[in-house]
Amino acid sequence: MSEPRQRLANTFRRRALGAGFVVSEAFKAYLANRNLQSAATLAYYGFLSLMPLMVLLFFLFSVVLRSSGSALQAMSSLTAELFPAFNQDILADLMALSQSKAWGVAGIIALVWSMTPFAGAIRTSMERIFRSDIRLRFFKAKALNVAAVLGILVTFIGLVGWKMFLLVQPLEERLPAGPAKVLGEGAPFLVTLAVVAFFYLVFVPVRLRRSHLLAGAMITTVLLLVIRPLFGWFLAVNPDYGYAFGSLKAIFLLLIWVYYTFAAVLLGAEIMAGMRRKEALLLRGLFTPARPGARAPVSSVLMEQFTRAVQPGTVLFREGEGGGEMFYVLEGAIVLSKGGRELKTMGPGDFFGEMSMLIQTERTATAAAGPDGARLVGITRDNFDMILRENPGIVLTVLREMATRLKTTSAALSSRGA
Repeated sequence: MSEPRQRLANTFRRRALGAGFVVSEAFKAYLANRNLQSAATLAYYGFLSLMPLMVLLFFLFSVVLRSSGSALQAMSSLTAELFPAFNQDILADLMALSQSKAWGVAGIIALVWSMTPFAGAIRTSMERIFRSDIRLRFFKAKALNVAAVLGILVTFIGLVGWKMFLLVQPLEERLPAGPAKVLGEGAPFLVTLAVVAFFYLVFVPVRLRRSHLLAGAMITTVLLLVIRPLFGWFLAVNPDYGYAFGSLKAIFLLLIWVYYTFAAVLLGAEIMAGMRRKEALLLRGLFTPARPGARAPVSSVLMEQFTRAVQPGTVLFREGEGGGEMFYVLEGAIVLSKGGRELKTMGPGDFFGEMSMLIQTERTATAAAGPDGARLVGITRDNFDMILRENPGIVLTVLREMATRLKTTSAALSSRGA
């Protein structure tokens, strides 16, 4: 195989392994964070918020358009796409409710406020997924919840407006046959992708890279577009599903569908969180003792980006220099010395340089490769902070190692000084 093809094959293999690693870690975190239970909670809050949301939509469209007929038709089309087996009679009742009384400012505020627990539940789930340690004050949290509700309202206004636009004149009448067909077939995916991406932008508590946001939104969109026909097929095969709920069968089916929707949304969020923490997750395995006979948790191919070979005698850093990186020894040896005196030789499985990196101070010793050289893993402060923040057991291991090392160093210097 030629060298360019070999490089291309290696790149493809590394990316495939990286994607598999992220998905695997995302599934583990999905179960550990009990996201299925969170999806059930969100389904409950979401159902309670759906009715006030639709009342608000009908009210706003009736004020703007002076008529809710077109809005009802558009929302009927939208709910049929978003919620399989949705009882369309509910929409008529909600439209009648929106027009049966004068919704003043206080009434609108009450409707918006009734949806804030839903927004708060979503934010709590996202904070747990992304390991956010930011705790907002009460009024700021409520303000963010209200802003999120308004964002959801704007999203649904846009979706209903798009449906109304299509009802007035279909794409086939606005565009040539070819573009109209392509746009018509791709519109559900693109619209869903845009809505999901906006949802994550509103509720994810950390700043995401565009590539991470796009990947998570695309995965969630694909899941939603796959489970919808599957759910419809299941209902067609089992027409009596939910029969025990009698007249509440439609509500039961709606809750089940919203539950599946949020299960997919939370899985997409876990994948984004895994992509964001990928480096820390890879490096975490260095500090986690492997069980006897257990399979290596991380492929050596994925660790190549952190690994460096050091020639014999090469000085990694000198005493008194600044330090923004620590090291883990894979092979060979590293000799630590202070004032020309050898302190300790670090072998495979040992790490060093963490103290200067963590407290942002000067190096307390000089580190040089041993007579046979060494292979090391470099760990940045951001990655190590994330590892320590999310793994209390590793914190204890590092503290014990640092205490033992300080004790040994102090004893060696005292004995030599005597």
